[in-house]
Amino acid sequence: MHAPIDEYVRTLDRVLTGPGRLKGDMLREARHGLADAAEAYQEDGLTRTEAERLAVAEFGEVRSLAPAYQSELGLGAARRLALKMVLVPVLFTTLADFMWRGSPWSTSTTGPHPPEVYLLISRAQDYLGYVWAGLAMAVYLWLTWAARRGRHTGRVTVRAIGLVTLSIVGLTWLAGTVIYLWSLSLWDAALTWPPMVAGGLVVAAAYAWLVHSAVTCVTAAPKRLTLTS
Repeated sequence: MHAPIDEYVRTLDRVLTGPGRLKGDMLREARHGLADAAEAYQEDGLTRTEAERLAVAEFGEVRSLAPAYQSELGLGAARRLALKMVLVPVLFTTLADFMWRGSPWSTSTTGPHPPEVYLLISRAQDYLGYVWAGLAMAVYLWLTWAARRGRHTGRVTVRAIGLVTLSIVGLTWLAGTVIYLWSLSLWDAALTWPPMVAGGLVVAAAYAWLVHSAVTCVTAAPKRLTLTS
């Protein structure tokens, strides 16, 4: 038979979804609060099991408290995602310079020159990065303001932030992949140019990081919270 506090925390863990670290911090805080209350009851002469049961009963039912916990998790997931969406374009800008600077094809005057469509897609990708970083910064500041004022972020808002992020990441990933593969076809040296290879791997990892965070954000605001036995 599980101790009442352990069972309560496990139940709360099952019904909540969100960033692992933030969720873990919330569960630890709940456990510590319950443990402190149980110790106080033990000092009054109750057994450990009785003290834990009373502490759990006074803490509140999971069904009643879970929505507030989930709202906080959703807000935290959205804020973290917005911050990542600010940082990644900065990373990409730095990587672009790293991947091209000193490359054999950038200093050659005899190799093929990129066509106008190539340059157009490249510029569009750059501008999209600036736009997404600006929007992400605005969203992050707004969410931070809401968190400090204790305002809850609704399910629709959190899910929208995650879904919009997935759309932006999809568009930029597509444009970036086209440019990357096109570059490899234009300049044979790009296939073996170490900065180009390393940069491509870092970009792929950054996109995967954003996608994972966006999916976490979407799932952090489910339609309903259900209790499972």
